[in-house]
Amino acid sequence: MITANSTEPDPGTPARSIVITSLEHNSWQELEQGVTNTLERLQCLRLLDSTLLLLHKVITNMIKTMHRHAFHLAIERDLSLDITNKDSMFDELLQNELSTHGDRNIEQFCKKHHFQITLTFPREKDTLLQIDYPESCDSSTYLDNKLAKAIGFTLIRLAKNEGTSEYCSARIMRNMAKHPHHQAQTSHSQLLSQIEESDKAQAIFCKLGHGIMVFSSAGDILSISPAILDNLKLEVTPASTHALSNVIPGHFYNDVLWGLALESEDGLFENYRIRIRMPHDNSLSILFNVSGYRHHDMTIHTLWQVVSLDLKTTHTLAEGSILNEARVHNITRNYVPQLIEQKAREVVRLGGNALPNEECWLAILFCDIAGFTSYVENNEKEESVIHTLNLILGRITKAVRQHDGIIDKFMGDCVMALFKEPHKAVLAALEIHKHSYDFNNLRMRAGKDLLLLRIGIHWGKVVIGNVGSADRLDWTTIGDAVNTAARLEKNCGPGAILVSETLYKTITLADHPEIRFSKAFQLELKGKRNKETVRYIQTDNQSLLHDTRIIHAKN
Repeated sequence: MITANSTEPDPGTPARSIVITSLEHNSWQELEQGVTNTLERLQCLRLLDSTLLLLHKVITNMIKTMHRHAFHLAIERDLSLDITNKDSMFDELLQNELSTHGDRNIEQFCKKHHFQITLTFPREKDTLLQIDYPESCDSSTYLDNKLAKAIGFTLIRLAKNEGTSEYCSARIMRNMAKHPHHQAQTSHSQLLSQIEESDKAQAIFCKLGHGIMVFSSAGDILSISPAILDNLKLEVTPASTHALSNVIPGHFYNDVLWGLALESEDGLFENYRIRIRMPHDNSLSILFNVSGYRHHDMTIHTLWQVVSLDLKTTHTLAEGSILNEARVHNITRNYVPQLIEQKAREVVRLGGNALPNEECWLAILFCDIAGFTSYVENNEKEESVIHTLNLILGRITKAVRQHDGIIDKFMGDCVMALFKEPHKAVLAALEIHKHSYDFNNLRMRAGKDLLLLRIGIHWGKVVIGNVGSADRLDWTTIGDAVNTAARLEKNCGPGAILVSETLYKTITLADHPEIRFSKAFQLELKGKRNKETVRYIQTDNQSLLHDTRIIHAKN
């Protein structure tokens, strides 16, 4: 990394800033938007995912260093403890703080003392972004060299400006001059000849340490690559095949030799995972990925590849066909909250392996069926309660997704949904209300009880985090904003949409004249010290509200 003088951004195009004081704040979406715009300008948008991974690493490292420094200062000032931040006692105190409170207290200390990481996107040639950071983070400000070199970025430290000695600046630049392997895309790719393809395949085979094993139809090992024996720490001799035969699990023969290899006409199979215990140390094992085919003489030719994972995660991977695992995933994915699956994909994309705790502002929508308990009791023999419930929940889900919301959870007949934009939560509620109106008109004509919906919406700061134990975790939304939204729904009249004054002000500030509100009034909500100012959303279909004597507002 080199040092350069800072150049002033073009005054006609002010650089947007992102201030980060905590990893638990959901700043990555805003960062992604800024990076996307810049990469489009630099004409290399295909590098988006790898660039985000690069930035995630450097920013995470800097925030952790800043928090470590801040915690050390807090201990010195508040507790008068004379320990260095490299002391084991300091590490223990820091870990206890993070385990108990997350980084909330440390973040507040950072804000109070003006410690922050600021990202800006100057519109200058070859500049991805500028990072301004406390001097204490200087030693942790570096890029992943291999990844940075591969995609052509470099970190350039800027000369300090007078009067800002406590802060440093650096820029991440696109530097193709130092990226010799980059070349412009030609009009077409080269087609490999059969000989070239064979040569490259052989080289890849050797580099990856693949091995071949040929079985008779009865399961005897007829031939084997030395690489497989070497992986299992066995002597590379024909006699070692006997020791290997003893550690191959019996289900492998049933699943592969007499199962997958006999299923199709040509006997092709792919991606079967099998765990082999090390013959000389039963506590260790290697997970292999096996593919192959059945030869015309009924021998089974198999290709073995070591799945290279660390010991902790290796044991969490199931054995068997990946196709079967995909089938299991297809069954279970509909039971996994959309919020979790979406966030898990984002975490993996950024190189992580666990769902983080984070704070963000969301619109929380609660919706349930007024009088559903009484309906179930009175109609269990008359109609399919599950079918009716799923019909209603299906329409709610469709409306939520149509307006970019996420279903957080179903709780019986109640739905909790989350929206990043408050007006979209209201638009979804209006769409749900319209479906409910049409649905209940049909029920009214059929002489059936009405199933009117109550909807409550609030806008506020929430914490999305891991709740539960190691054996059973939920990654869900908690906080006072969630409780307020739930209380609004419980106090809402059947067939209506009740929103908080906070949400009303947020929407009206953004100018959404298509959404109409009633006059404000106050409600006393359970568990809240002060009365809440609320409003109803005005809808075009209010007539059913006058026909709800059968269904009451509260269960």
